[in-house]
Amino acid sequence: MRRGELERLGIQLPVLPTIVLGALPGPPDWAVALERAGLDVIASGAASDTPATWAAAREAVPHRLVKATAGPADELSAAGAVVIESAGEVPEGCYRLGPDELLAPAVRGDAPRAEDPNEVAEAVLRAADRHGAAAVWVAATPGLEGHLPELVEAKVRALVEGARLARLLLAKHQFDD
Repeated sequence: MRRGELERLGIQLPVLPTIVLGALPGPPDWAVALERAGLDVIASGAASDTPATWAAAREAVPHRLVKATAGPADELSAAGAVVIESAGEVPEGCYRLGPDELLAPAVRGDAPRAEDPNEVAEAVLRAADRHGAAAVWVAATPGLEGHLPELVEAKVRALVEGARLARLLLAKHQFDD
């Protein structure tokens, strides 16, 4: 994560922000469920956002950062998207969430079961130890669209809880030192 770039864009995120990458199953109406689960960065769930799907997610969850997934970057930017998950270029004034990000891929989109939050926390702490906690996104990797919504929700809850546990352990170490 290029925290300085995010801050220049006016984006404030906690240390070890949680995010899902790629598409989610069913229609692109995941924003409220992701917020309810405690995810830091919300998405519509579309495989490729349009200005309409991104705007609907933003309207549903107005107090969280909503990223756009793929889609026409110029149109998404014009609609107000500031963080765009894309392998390609994004317009000036947007943050490209791309394949070069430092990720703690703590929840695997291709795994057939929900991860244990303790395993998620361990993966997050390993990534934070290697790269520094301020540089790492805690992510569910692409592939979630192939699962039932109930399993995806369980995976997102495990992601959020694992990140919370990792943050608590990092804070404890800071206070103990």
